[in-house]
Order: sequence, then C-alpha cells, then structure tokens
Amino acid sequence: MGIRLIVEVLTSAPEALTHREKLLLVVLAEDANDDTRVTWNSVERPEVLRGAKLSRSQLYAVLKSLTAKGALEKLTAGQKNGAAKYRIAKFPESQCQGFRDTDARPQRPGIADTDQPQCPGTADTEPNRQCQENADTEPSQCQEIRDVSVPESGTPTPLNPSTTTPLASRQESPQQPDGYGIPEAARPLVDGITAAGVYVRWPFKGNAWFPILSMISKSGVPAMVDHALKAAARTDVQSAKYFLQGWSELPPQPAPGASRPQLRAVAGGYQPYRNPTDQSVYDEDL
Repeated sequence: MGIRLIVEVLTSAPEALTHREKLLLVVLAEDANDDTRVTWNSVERPEVLRGAKLSRSQLYAVLKSLTAKGALEKLTAGQKNGAAKYRIAKFPESQCQGFRDTDARPQRPGIADTDQPQCPGTADTEPNRQCQENADTEPSQCQEIRDVSVPESGTPTPLNPSTTTPLASRQESPQQPDGYGIPEAARPLVDGITAAGVYVRWPFKGNAWFPILSMISKSGVPAMVDHALKAAARTDVQSAKYFLQGWSELPPQPAPGASRPQLRAVAGGYQPYRNPTDQSVYDEDL
C-alpha cells in the first residue's frame, strides 16, 4: 500500500463519482500496489466493508457502478482458492495542453459570434429598460422620504459607535473557529497525540484528510496514537506526515466478537516464592 495511489484517487478521480464510490475507491487504493494498481486481498474483507461503510450487498452494487464509470477494472473473478482482483484505472490529468477543450464552440475569429449584435437595427432585449418613458423604480432619497438612518428624534446613528452606545454593547463577540479544519472523526487522534506532549504540525486540508480517516477506520485511534508516541520518542518529529507510513502498516482492528486466546493453566496454580523453613538447607550451602 502507498500514499501516492490514494492521493491520485482523491485528486484525479472522475467528477461523476459519488461520495460512496470515491470512499470505496480510496479503501481499495490503500490495499492496491502503487505500480500495478491491482488489489492484493479480497474486497469482501471486514476492513473494506467497515472502511467504506457498506454492507456486502451494497459493496457489489458500488463495485459495479465503479466498473461502469471506468474507474475500476475487474481482472479475475473470485474462486475457491483465490480472491477476485481489481485494477484501479489511470485517471487523466486536469485540463491541460494534452486534453481537448470541452467547450463545443470556442470563441475565435474563425467562428461567428452567437450573440446578436447590439446595434440601432436590433431592439434592446432587456425588458423595461431605463429611459425617459420608464420611471425610476427605486424611490429617490428626497424630502418626501425620511432617512431611515435618522430616528424620529432627529439624532443620526453614528457610523462608528463608541463602546458607550447601546448598539455597540449589543454586538456579539466574534465566533471562534469551529474545529480549526480538523474533521470530527480525526479530532480524537489529534487530541491524543497533543495531550501526550507531542506537538506536531497537521498540514492537511480538505481531501488530504481522507487517508488518515481511512487509517482510523482500519486500525483505530489508540493504535495510531501509540505508534506516534513511540516514533516521536526515537526522533524529533515536526509534522504528522512523518507518521503516515507507519500508520499505513498497522494491523486492522480485531473483528467484532474476536476474543483473546486462552493461556495454558499451570498445574497446581500460581504459588508465590517463600524462604525454606528447614535450617539444614542453609547449612549445606555453607
């Protein structure tokens, strides 16, 4: 698994994909080889269903839709001794010199202007145009219309009220930024690392948080916080990007209902050590 393929899916996937299709494509990219773009493991794994937030029936419907839209290619069907293989398509770059302009009729000298020319022989297409025959629809500011900024008492409201005016006292304090751009699902991870005394930068914006959210869904916040603290104890870490490779290699969370293996019991049970009471034992050593 590599971060490069995940970032490519986030930035270059077709715009026609829905949020559900794009999230599943990110989860598959996490399991795929960066060079061959082919998935390693089965798409029916619990980690895939949990990461893409899909049921088994929904999974195949989204896979079929991704294949129809050209974002995914099915190489082999699933068999008794092998999982189905999918390849993530290579997405075209954004609009550049190598891609034809999508506008059907670009504006240039060889193509006539589609707009009707505005000249004396062509009537004005705007209804109720402003002229002498049509009166001004906006009420003028004159003596017959009272200025709303001046109360009936005759004292105008100052443009910059001081702190003693009632208007300034009623103004609400500016709101603090909510979340500081950190997704709600990633907040426990950020808080856990910061609360442990590891202060790093989080230079992620918008879709750049998708790989981290996918890793949180796969491995869980406690495992990722533990890995970050161990890595920070070995070297000076400045940015949270340093943890991405290690987080991607963490094992998935245990499946629901999984239990720890039982340990073999020692015959007779545990017995604490006690000094011997027979004095002859000490005499033999002397």
